[in-house]
Amino acid sequence: MRLAALGLSICFAAQSACADVNRLIDAMGIPELIVAFSTEGVEAGQAIDEAFLDRQGGDVWAATVQRLYDPQRIEAELRTVMGEELDPGAAEQALLFFESDLGARIVELEVQARQAFLDETIEEAAKVAPSAQAKPVTDYLLARDLIERNTDIAVAAQAAFLDGLADASGSTDAQPNLDRLRARILTDTESWLRGYNALVQSAMTEDDIAIYTAFWDTEVGQAVDNALFLGFGQSYTTLSYALGQAAGRLLPQNEL
Repeated sequence: MRLAALGLSICFAAQSACADVNRLIDAMGIPELIVAFSTEGVEAGQAIDEAFLDRQGGDVWAATVQRLYDPQRIEAELRTVMGEELDPGAAEQALLFFESDLGARIVELEVQARQAFLDETIEEAAKVAPSAQAKPVTDYLLARDLIERNTDIAVAAQAAFLDGLADASGSTDAQPNLDRLRARILTDTESWLRGYNALVQSAMTEDDIAIYTAFWDTEVGQAVDNALFLGFGQSYTTLSYALGQAAGRLLPQNEL
């Protein structure tokens, strides 16, 4: 799996609809998945410090990264966007699946696999496992168009980071070749998604995988995915731009 106002006031006029969306977010394990994403983001912030700031970012940079990757902040933004974008009826229908025994078990497997992927050794082993290329994994990725959608978000986030860097520092040296950038990110994204979903599916039966894949191919599944990707895409892009700005403001302090 690479977010808008922070409050949930949008829901004041439709409390029950908002409650269903929030229940769905919880049932899908999204808060736990965001924590894993944030953990990786903080680690990536250290790599940015090394690559752009000559390891001189110090406490200011560390605090900025922690603030931007605060999981509660990201979660609140996602809840707001999904509350605005997801039809209440679709949320209610999706809850029938995600609050079922099968749905809850699959979500638990997804969260466990996402947490396991914080260990690079597990991640690399899963990505090269033969099961990562298996048809059930491919079918699932295609049903949700996960490779293309995640690649689009990652490219937009990377471009936003470099835009923020340039806007704050006045330098345009870091502007990338977007076609080359997308090709690289596409390869990395597909490898990650195949390994991750192979790990999830390793504890599922063939029938479980078929049912879960079929859910995402329904109108309800597509509506949930559209709202989810819109919310996460907005948040990640905004976060990345702010991260780039923060790095750009620190650049003059270094010899870069």
